[in-house]
Amino acid sequence: MKKFLIVGIIIMLLAPFCIEHIKKQLYEKRIENYLIEDLSYPKKAIQSIECKWHFAGLPSYWVNVIFSDEPNVIYLYLAHDKDHLGQFEYHTIDGTTLSTEQLKHFKPCINLKQA
Repeated sequence: MKKFLIVGIIIMLLAPFCIEHIKKQLYEKRIENYLIEDLSYPKKAIQSIECKWHFAGLPSYWVNVIFSDEPNVIYLYLAHDKDHLGQFEYHTIDGTTLSTEQLKHFKPCINLKQA
């Protein structure tokens, strides 16, 4: 009986971390599919996709995308709802300021895909 209680407590403590990891993977995959299937980017054009989470942030989840031909710029995407995906911000890795005309992949919008 004591072993079951200990195992139950361990599972309850680890479950939130597992859920966060699964959510991050889901959002990363959702944005990857959006870029490749909906926006027709080749897979090799995407250098990295990484979901970030912040406990008190709004949004609490976002996905950072770095494109191969623009490695100094991080584009931020929302992926909470699979029918409402889109880019909402960008920033440079080194803190420099770029105008939107200098950006190759700047498309700030929420995509309302039709089901």
